[in-house]
Amino acid sequence: MKIANHIDNLRKTIKRLDSSFFYYDLDFLESHLSEMNNLRDQDIKLWFACKANPLSSILKLFRNLHFGVDVASLGELEQVTRSGLKPQDIISTGPSKSKKYIRSLLENEINCVVIESEYQLKWLNEIAKDMGIKAKCLLRAQFEWEGGSSVLGGNDVTCFGMDRETVSAIDLKEYPEVEVIGFHVFQWGNILDLKRLETIWDKICLQIKEIASQVNVDLKVIDLGGGIGIPYEKGEQRVPFDKINEVLVSLKKKHKLQKIWMELGRYAVGECGLYLSQVIDRKKTRGVDILVLDGGINHIARPALTGQSFPCEVLYHDESKENNSKTKNFQVHGPLCTSLDKLGTFELPEDVDYGDWLIFKNSGAYGFTEAMPFFLCHNLPAEIVSYKGDLMTPRTIKTSTDWLV
Repeated sequence: MKIANHIDNLRKTIKRLDSSFFYYDLDFLESHLSEMNNLRDQDIKLWFACKANPLSSILKLFRNLHFGVDVASLGELEQVTRSGLKPQDIISTGPSKSKKYIRSLLENEINCVVIESEYQLKWLNEIAKDMGIKAKCLLRAQFEWEGGSSVLGGNDVTCFGMDRETVSAIDLKEYPEVEVIGFHVFQWGNILDLKRLETIWDKICLQIKEIASQVNVDLKVIDLGGGIGIPYEKGEQRVPFDKINEVLVSLKKKHKLQKIWMELGRYAVGECGLYLSQVIDRKKTRGVDILVLDGGINHIARPALTGQSFPCEVLYHDESKENNSKTKNFQVHGPLCTSLDKLGTFELPEDVDYGDWLIFKNSGAYGFTEAMPFFLCHNLPAEIVSYKGDLMTPRTIKTSTDWLV
C-alpha cells in the first residue's frame, strides 16, 4: 500500500474527524487476495483468520473472492454470517468452546470444528447425535519444538490443542457421530523466513502422518494455520506468495497429502491498513525526545503485547511544510496513565511537533479489536474504507457517552 496515493483522503478524514482513525485500502486488499487465488494450487485451501480484522467490508471481500473464514468465538461467527459467508466456507478454531457454542456451530451448519480437547470431542459427538447429524472436525495437536516462544506458544505449554500423547491415545470408535477429516497444528507466528516456515511445516506433516496412522484417520486435510509474517522493521521483505505455494505443493507431494489448509491473518490484511493519530505534546525528559499522541494502546495494542512496533512516518499538519531531511529518534507514547502505553521509538523528522500526525503502517491486522479501548474513557477510533473511488466510514468516532452507563 503506497501512502502517497492516499494523502488527499487522509487529509480529508483528518479535517472531518480531528481524532485518531484506522484507514483501509480495499483496492489494494482485493488485488492482493486475487493474486493469491490465482497463484495457489487447487489443493491448497486459503482461509482468513477473522481475528485479524473482523470489519464487515473486509469480510465481504473475502466472501466475494471465495476465501474461507476461520472464526474463534460466537461473536465472530455472528459477524461472519451477517457478512454473507456460507456455512461451508466457515471453520471454527479457538481453545474455548462450550457445549452451548458447539451446538451453535452445528445449528449454523459450520463446515468444520477444530477440536482442542477431549471434552470438546465428547461434546461434539453428543450434540451431533442429539441433532441426528454427522459432524466434521480437525483434531488440533500441540507439539514440542526447539526455538523458544511465540505469541501462539512455540515450545511453551499453552491452552491450544492437545499434546501428541493425548491425540495419539484417542479411540475414534467412541465418537461414532464425528468424522475426523484431519489435523490442525499452529504454534508459530509472523515468520518472514521461508526456509524456516518450510522446516516447521515439514515437521508438522511428518508427525501428523504418524498420528493419523496411529488413530486410524483417513487424512483428508492438514491445516498448517498461518504464521507467515509481514515487514515491520526496516530492511525486512515480505515472502512472495508464489514461493509459499511452491513450498506447500512440494510438501503435499513429498508427504502424499490430499489437501493443505492455510489460515492467513496478518499476511492477508496487514498491509492494507494504516492507523493515524495526532501529536498532542512534545517534550524532552532526561535527554529523551518524547511525543505524546491522541491515541495509543487503547487503539493499537500490538507494540505493548509483542514488543514490536508498527512502521511509522509523519504527516505534517501544515500542508505546505516540506519533509525535513534531518531526523532524530523520538519515543512515542499514547494518552493512557501507564508506561505500558508506548508505541515504539522511531527515527522521524526532527521538526515534528504538536498538531502533526503520525501514520502507523501495516496496521490492517491486529489493530483496534486487539486493543484496550475503554481504559480512561478516551474516544474510540473511527474506521475508514477506501474502495473503487469511494471513501466510506463504517464506524465513526465514538465518545465515552456512547457506551458508559
